[in-house]
Amino acid sequence: METNPVPLVKENRSAEIEQKKLLLNNNQVSPAASAEARPGLLSIWDHRNLIAMMVKRDSLGKYKGSLLGVLWPMINPIGHLILYTFLFCIILKVRLGGDGSTSNFALYLMAGLLPWGAFSEAVSRSSICILEHPNYVKRVVFPLQTLPVITVLSTLVTEAMAFVILVAGVALFTHKIHATLLFLPLVCVSQLMLTTGICWFLASLGVYIRDIRHMMALALAAWMYATPIVYPATSLPANFQFLLWLNPMAGIVLDYRRVVLEGLPPDWYHYGAYTVVALSAFFIGFKFFEKTKKSFADVM
Repeated sequence: METNPVPLVKENRSAEIEQKKLLLNNNQVSPAASAEARPGLLSIWDHRNLIAMMVKRDSLGKYKGSLLGVLWPMINPIGHLILYTFLFCIILKVRLGGDGSTSNFALYLMAGLLPWGAFSEAVSRSSICILEHPNYVKRVVFPLQTLPVITVLSTLVTEAMAFVILVAGVALFTHKIHATLLFLPLVCVSQLMLTTGICWFLASLGVYIRDIRHMMALALAAWMYATPIVYPATSLPANFQFLLWLNPMAGIVLDYRRVVLEGLPPDWYHYGAYTVVALSAFFIGFKFFEKTKKSFADVM
């Protein structure tokens, strides 16, 4: 008895149509083809529709088939929050914020874990984001510079979902929402530029040095404990306070806490310092990626 190939053909055609729609949507902003998009950073804007579609696909695809689905972006930070609160607040008696209550510690801890979680996930994934898509490098004309951007924005979507829980916790335990929350987008822009710049650099480096993802796992663990997330910044000895200025994520974490929990604007001097670092990382990372991507196909 012969099998009917029609469903399979239809499925393949559907996949081809989806790919064509993806490329067509990518080119809606310009009559030029994808390969003829404007050079430099302007190409990111030209491919904004492609980026938005792939961020959505990546955000949904991470939890596709799981039992709890899109609840995981909220469950994961809550699980880490409970673990770190029990270890550092209840057992080690670490105190964060104005009072010594466990709820206050949890709020301050979560305000630090959210930006760090988005940053560390994007950085750890970036070293293999090109290697995961060899066909984009070898077989089709694809704007490779968008892949690290997609990784960064996908982690920010996850952070935004968990941030709702933080705001709800602040309203529940402090009975107020500070107007200084309006300063948060300024901090997020610096976080976005810093993360994207580092991800461009590591995405390119990961093509040539395959061990980079294992090296970054260790580096991120050290970087986390060098950032005042589970301990107050004031606990650093006076002769080590300069490390807070060298570590851009320290300033970002502290400003998250200032605008969300303390009702204060960002520390403008600190904000200026880590924003300069973020801008430098952004442009240097992009230039490095653009210069090295020409040899990706040969290496892969």
